[in-house]
Amino acid sequence: MRTTHLTFAALAVLLPAAGLYACGSNGGNNTNGGGDGGNGGDGTSGGDGGTCLTCPSEGGSGDGGYVPPPFEDGGFSAGDCDGGGCNFPPPGAPACTGAPPINIVYPVDGTLVPPNMNVISVQWTPYGSAYKTFEVDFNNSVTYMHVVTKCATQTVDTEQPPQPSGGCELQLDQNMWNFVANQNAGGNPVKITVRGTTDGMCATTSSSTVNLSFSHDPILGAIYYWKSTITSNGVGGQVWVKSWGDMTPEQDVTSAFGASCNGCHALSRDGQRMVINSDDDDSDDEYGDVKSSLIDMATKMPIGGTTGGRVPGNMPPGFASFYPDHTRFLHSNGYGPSQGPANEFLQYDGNTCAALPTVTVAGQTLSTMEDWSPDGKSVVFVVPKAYGSWDGASRTDDDHVFGGSLYTMPYTGNGAFGAASPLIVSGGENNYYPSYSPDGTLLVFDRAAQDTSVSSLTGCTGSGLQVTCPNDSFSNPNARLMVLKNMQGSSPVDLGNANGSPSSSPLPWSNSWPKWSPFLQQYQGHQLLWIAFSSTRDYGLRVRNHQSGMFQCYPADSLEQAGAAHGSTFSAKCQQPQIWMAAIDVTVANSPQIKHPLAQADPSWHGFWLPFQDITTHNHTPQWTQTVASQPPPDAGACVMQGGACTQGQTCCSGLVCQATGTCGMIAQ
Repeated sequence: MRTTHLTFAALAVLLPAAGLYACGSNGGNNTNGGGDGGNGGDGTSGGDGGTCLTCPSEGGSGDGGYVPPPFEDGGFSAGDCDGGGCNFPPPGAPACTGAPPINIVYPVDGTLVPPNMNVISVQWTPYGSAYKTFEVDFNNSVTYMHVVTKCATQTVDTEQPPQPSGGCELQLDQNMWNFVANQNAGGNPVKITVRGTTDGMCATTSSSTVNLSFSHDPILGAIYYWKSTITSNGVGGQVWVKSWGDMTPEQDVTSAFGASCNGCHALSRDGQRMVINSDDDDSDDEYGDVKSSLIDMATKMPIGGTTGGRVPGNMPPGFASFYPDHTRFLHSNGYGPSQGPANEFLQYDGNTCAALPTVTVAGQTLSTMEDWSPDGKSVVFVVPKAYGSWDGASRTDDDHVFGGSLYTMPYTGNGAFGAASPLIVSGGENNYYPSYSPDGTLLVFDRAAQDTSVSSLTGCTGSGLQVTCPNDSFSNPNARLMVLKNMQGSSPVDLGNANGSPSSSPLPWSNSWPKWSPFLQQYQGHQLLWIAFSSTRDYGLRVRNHQSGMFQCYPADSLEQAGAAHGSTFSAKCQQPQIWMAAIDVTVANSPQIKHPLAQADPSWHGFWLPFQDITTHNHTPQWTQTVASQPPPDAGACVMQGGACTQGQTCCSGLVCQATGTCGMIAQ
């Protein structure tokens, strides 16, 4: 497909004549910052400064009473305006007569983003001959940044074939991002509006205004996710990684393992180990040729050597989770009851992959989707009421479970666990994919409300490529993100903002597999975390999954596509999941009585699309680590001691983890 990117260059800075204003940002949140964007009083750095000290009038006294903020940049220009001809009417210009309304479609109003995301796209409609030029404004009491563009090229989406969107896109470059983010990190929202002019004299303002906030602290760590690949053999995929806060492009970390489809990954919190399920790229979901292996992420090699150029595959497929220091991990029996027993977790050594004593969950048929707590003291997992079976009931796995309840069991040390007890007992709804927050106070998980339109809990409906099993855990369009206090008797809260729709009128966006960022942060006096998840919601005008006739797709030989042909590729009408992220107010989640101005009773902010992704692929299962593991140094691998810096990917010594402060510290007990 053809993608459209705009390149930007800074214009000369223009500021109102009413007073002398510095042509640069203020320093951090200090409104007395210097014109060169110097450091502010709170220790944060200011934005990029301009090139002049005083500037001519932009509107004068005839601009309708416009009063500028203390610091404004005067403007940037999109690449299609670098040659001139993009003058825009000043604030207070009359509205254009008969002009079509302007509507911002991305980002969503009420979004919070990290200050080191470094780029965001603003997308709006309409595109066409009505408007000669647009201006995208970022404005609050501190900031006035405006970017002028002709919108010379209409954006297209990722449909097959790509379709014109009827709209425009503006991506902020690094200078623009620095200017607006540095001034507003931890502060009040910036209002985004789009104005259009039909004749260079009038200006129509968008009917919608988007409030975009920037968190105070940058995100540290790295995010790993699976994205699809298309080959002559069908569909496969690999796990990719992107570290936060740097300009390093995302990297493929699993192709070297030998298999053409490596996925369903589980990473240790320190980033040193990965359990990976490996298959061929023939588009199927059957487990007959799938094996799981332990990978050393520093060397990117399987532990135990290779077999025939492939990972050794000495474990069955399934879900896995590591003890905090990666020295051991649990692994489900992914084959399910047909190759049972499935009411147990296999246990392995995280350094050698040697088998350790098996953990049996008494009284259950199937136990799966486990997550080990960050303090190592407990494990949360799913016990379903039922599981999918097909191919004459000879096929089962733990990917397709129904009516899931959440259970926990304590870890008593030396590979031993106490008795399991229920945390949430299903009343027919499906609770699955649980994950502990890094401070251990919260759980995030998926929930699909029970659909009674089918005759049984495991029933399916539809035909051809559009078979659905509406209570299944696998790629359920009705999946919603939930948060729960980590204590008996707590009630889960629907994350309506992060889900993109209220629970009273849910949208089928398949919000799936949520995972927490690794470090607790502060924002406006509250504790803050982030979750990443996959979703089939529209990414503005670029990825549109809900056009007429589009649907959720399933692989061959899955419960939904039992017996389907291998080697097929995605239908042109397949919805395309992408990785999204949303902020969670931990203080609100732990104390429902507190009402945050943005979050209110819902502790989440609205989601945003992660900008480093390939919009042409299907992206799933994001997971965070504290660092990206790297090759040991030539001195035989000297590790970083307690208190040493670990922000550049250095390996902390055994028993230590890289903390939010960027130093190695003790694992919480």
